[in-house]
Amino acid sequence: MLWIRRILSAPLLLLAFICLVGTVRIMLGNLPGSSAGEGVMAALFAAAAATGAYYLLRPDLRRLRSITGSDFRRWLLTNPIGQAVVLYIAAALVMAAAPKVSLLPGFAAQCAFSVLAAWSAVTARRWWLHVLLAVLVFVLLLGALAGTAEAVIPKGFGEGGMIFLLPMEGFPILLALSGIARLIRKSRSAS
Repeated sequence: MLWIRRILSAPLLLLAFICLVGTVRIMLGNLPGSSAGEGVMAALFAAAAATGAYYLLRPDLRRLRSITGSDFRRWLLTNPIGQAVVLYIAAALVMAAAPKVSLLPGFAAQCAFSVLAAWSAVTARRWWLHVLLAVLVFVLLLGALAGTAEAVIPKGFGEGGMIFLLPMEGFPILLALSGIARLIRKSRSAS
């Protein structure tokens, strides 16, 4: 039941993020033809989606109070959600500092996530659940990075977004390799 709540909260968090970015762009006047009323509506949708995600994740948030610093660092390095959060924050900071080349940090973060998620799947307790979560987080991270890059580039990136095809094509291959590595590791430990 807990995994279902987490999976259902992910699209709500992405929707809240997209609406928040839209609200900021509308209020700053970066979207021509948009009114302040549309910005308010986008903000209301963001608040509703974030509230829904909060209520779905409330049991997880209660357990966060008892987590130590070393547990949190391990979660950041081994959980696809933690990996994505760290990579998104790092890429967003670089994008904000250098908006003209914002596709490159997004591309690097997406490639790094592909490698890190596949690597951590080898040692995960349940490989299938880890891979399903990694695929969901991969899609959400891709949308968030592309959306952030689009927002900070004044005229958009156009065909430059094709750079994200490499991690999209390589990620399934890396996940398959992680499954093979896990099977080999299990057979060696059994014998």
